[in-house]
Amino acid sequence: MNVSALPVGIVPWHILQPWVDMYYAEVAGWTNPQAEAGMNVAIQQQVQQLLYDQGYGDGVSELTGGFDLKNNQRHVLSLTHTVYSFAGGAHGMTVERALTFDSRTGRAYTLTELFAPGVDFIPRLNAIIQAQLEERGWFEHILGPYEGITTEQPFYVADKTLVIYFDLYELMPYVYGIPYFPISVYAIMDLINEDGPLGWIL
Repeated sequence: MNVSALPVGIVPWHILQPWVDMYYAEVAGWTNPQAEAGMNVAIQQQVQQLLYDQGYGDGVSELTGGFDLKNNQRHVLSLTHTVYSFAGGAHGMTVERALTFDSRTGRAYTLTELFAPGVDFIPRLNAIIQAQLEERGWFEHILGPYEGITTEQPFYVADKTLVIYFDLYELMPYVYGIPYFPISVYAIMDLINEDGPLGWIL
């Protein structure tokens, strides 16, 4: 058995303070200590930033949140943390952030690093997302013209799928929630970095 390809251990940690009720993930075992420590530092930094961005400590915002494991196999750990803040008014605000790691080394990958060096992947992803907008009948509801994704676009990896998403109000009105666009790895095989998360999950 290839032990290194097994899922890493994940345990939930609970932040329970006045105005805050938040669960976040911690890597615990089934990888080397250096990788484990690196992933946990990245997770904690992202969660801390997410909480502060949502109003942590302002004495007004009530924060609740949790995490979702999207992929934990074949050396790829991909997960999201979501925080909902409510400070009065008609509704609160939800923000989701993701991380995708090589679970053997603890390295976190950017969107660009999922693709082969020098490949212009954005036009292909934009075309797929535009097609999905049309299929869903959403084009007439987007907030302004579709300007496409950037290299900083949030994403996660789920099984054999790259999921690109947009923040609330970034693309669609609030009623649509966070819009997700799943892209099969098989549809972009000619673009991916074979020695990266999308290559390993094939």
